[in-house]
Amino acid sequence: MGCQASKDAAEAASPKPNEATTKAETEPQSGGAAEVVPDERRRSVVHKAPEVDSGTDTPFDPTLIGTLTRHGIAPARGPGGIASKAKINQDRGIVCWPFNGTHNQALLCVFDGHGINGERLSEWCVQQIPVRLEEDRDALKSDTVGTLSRAICKMDYDMLTHPLLGNFAKGAGSTSNVLYFHGTTLWTACSGDSRAVLGRWAGGGKAKGSIKSIDLSIDHKPDLPEEQKRIEREGGVVSKAGPRGLPPSRVWVNGRVGLAMSRSIGDGEAKGHGVIPDPEIQETTLSPASDDNSDGDAFVVVASDGIWEFISSQEACEVVAKHDTATAACEELVQLAVQRWEEEEGSYRDDITCIIAFLPFLEDRADEDYSMGLDKSVVHDEAVMLEAKGGSFIGDGQGASGDGDGEDFVKRRLSVAQPFDA
Repeated sequence: MGCQASKDAAEAASPKPNEATTKAETEPQSGGAAEVVPDERRRSVVHKAPEVDSGTDTPFDPTLIGTLTRHGIAPARGPGGIASKAKINQDRGIVCWPFNGTHNQALLCVFDGHGINGERLSEWCVQQIPVRLEEDRDALKSDTVGTLSRAICKMDYDMLTHPLLGNFAKGAGSTSNVLYFHGTTLWTACSGDSRAVLGRWAGGGKAKGSIKSIDLSIDHKPDLPEEQKRIEREGGVVSKAGPRGLPPSRVWVNGRVGLAMSRSIGDGEAKGHGVIPDPEIQETTLSPASDDNSDGDAFVVVASDGIWEFISSQEACEVVAKHDTATAACEELVQLAVQRWEEEEGSYRDDITCIIAFLPFLEDRADEDYSMGLDKSVVHDEAVMLEAKGGSFIGDGQGASGDGDGEDFVKRRLSVAQPFDA
């Protein structure tokens, strides 16, 4: 689907806004603060995937929705030889529910930054996408595919032309996988290789059947036939992936760049050579199982490629299906990914971010407007809230090579940062 920008960016059923405000302002170390987007017509809850610990202080029922992120590691030479050190987490994941003025809509997103200062770009995406989609709340319901595509492409354009972000975004960027739920319908808008998967019971439900994985998005690798054709038509060069996908296929521009995906937000140097932000959007009608003996949709997983590099969609669904809570499933899946990275890569591990939603989790009722009779307390005043956390978005440049120690490093890998003005 085309866009102009690519050519020229359970307590959820009754969340307590005052308590959410307290969490955001008094517990900056958690990385999982609830944020509420202010508007006279709506009240939405934004929950960022916490670092390391899954946490229990979420604005929704942790048995229904689980979130977890782990920073990666990189080789480092020490007194005893080659060891590993933590690197800045460039992944970002958010859950927005209620969303767009109702408990009958939700937004689950994963952004995986890459390149120098890529964490700043994925952070900006997390801050931008819920607000942009809610600004077009009516169009999102009436023209969902067009609205999602326009919002993501405009975000790419605004990033590349931003007076501060634009300098970073020339040689860095972020994947984008935005899942929008409305009633029984799910739209998956993917740019890059952060994959979304649906787990579905077949052959007798949870009691007697087996879980089947259904990919809700396509990993946009440069050597996919249609992607490679477009890139080469625009003057880019594609290198094939190695055995078992390592090294990965890459896009090369004038002998450099080496981008390992064919679609992304940012990556300005590659944008004139066939790399586009345009999401591929898949619409799915969800039919959750009515009981343990019935077939139907069980859960949705959306995660960065830190999960998918060594775990197939089917294996991930089999892991999740063993659990009775989404939080426990999320913890095991992330831990399995950590183990696989250690077995396969030793002293290197990519960032890992995972969000799991057990179905159904939306409330089956008509869309409602929160402007009537509700406390419009505000958490999502980003400049105030994030400044209170002590974050520094510009930082001191330590993150430029993925290195960095001390307080600034910790803050930025935990997604604590002041937003740019968009």
